Amino acid sequence: MRRLVAIVILCCLQLGARAQLEVKPDSFKEVPGFVNINLEIQADDNDVPYAVVKVKTENISDKQRRELLFQGDAATFVECEYKVGEVWVYLTYKASYLKISHPDLSSTEFWFPFDMKPKCGYELTLVNNATITDEELQKRIKQLEAELQNKPEPQIVYVEKPAEQKQQKKEVKLARPKESTTPRYSFITFDASKNTYNKPAVGFTIGSMRKVGVFLTMMTDFNFNHLGDEEFNEHHDKEWIQNYAETNDCYTYSSYVSFSVIGGIIFKVYGPLNLKIGGGYSNNSEWINVTDRRSIDNDFWVSDVSSYGFGGLVGLQINYGKIVVSISGATTNFKIYEGRIGLGYGLHGKL
Repeated sequence: MRRLVAIVILCCLQLGARAQLEVKPDSFKEVPGFVNINLEIQADDNDVPYAVVKVKTENISDKQRRELLFQGDAATFVECEYKVGEVWVYLTYKASYLKISHPDLSSTEFWFPFDMKPKCGYELTLVNNATITDEELQKRIKQLEAELQNKPEPQIVYVEKPAEQKQQKKEVKLARPKESTTPRYSFITFDASKNTYNKPAVGFTIGSMRKVGVFLTMMTDFNFNHLGDEEFNEHHDKEWIQNYAETNDCYTYSSYVSFSVIGGIIFKVYGPLNLKIGGGYSNNSEWINVTDRRSIDNDFWVSDVSSYGFGGLVGLQINYGKIVVSISGATTNFKIYEGRIGLGYGLHGKL
């Protein structure tokens, strides 16, 4: 019975002692040609690029691998991807060391032997080593059995784990790395357009998104003289106005108003490609001023080539790092159409 108690106690001690994490010597190296192409995990919350450390494992189960905890030094961000046989750790490339822990095993700190580079890949091998051999286990069983035989009365023997292991157990209480999330992306583009009648306009678009977001775009040709006057003036087609001017021996002057404000949603389609859909107010109107020889003039809204009211937009936008490119099509009441192109600047977080 005493031998059984000794065996059980020392086996428990052995199980705890065997679970020792260690980075395999000389296993850390750069992966030639590796570039971080995961656009979802490019930089930390301070817009400092990540480096990628592929942590390969030996003598560690898949369940244990998914319970590993990772931590860097101060001001270091960590995100993880758990893959078959390894964990990809994205961490701020300026990090000087990586601490790896497990609630049921131990913890180890690995100091990087050289400075890492942004968006590059590295690898190391994490091993679960045994620290007590079978010979040492048998020796401890015999020693404990002899001590138990010298005791006059049976008693419960408590074998305390070494102080080093107790300290390791306390160090396990680390916050789990934050879940991988899509960072907020804010952007502004400067746009140019031409419509059905080859009339130009310029403007800008601002927006913010994660996987889904919102945007607001404004376009104009900077002619605001007749903006909002359509319903207070005569509506005639261009042929009628020209005939009127010729019949009354009048001079004519043509001007064009292009103005729109459209808001909507933008959402990720695939990789850096995003789709924009929106609606708002749009005005694309031609005006003809008719002046007779007595300097009496009238402004006519040209009904067959003009429209105002509902404005709609559908477009594609590419967010590639800090570069934003967009191509869109817009309409005014599905009568007049515009082609728009934009180029701008984007940044993780708020601009």
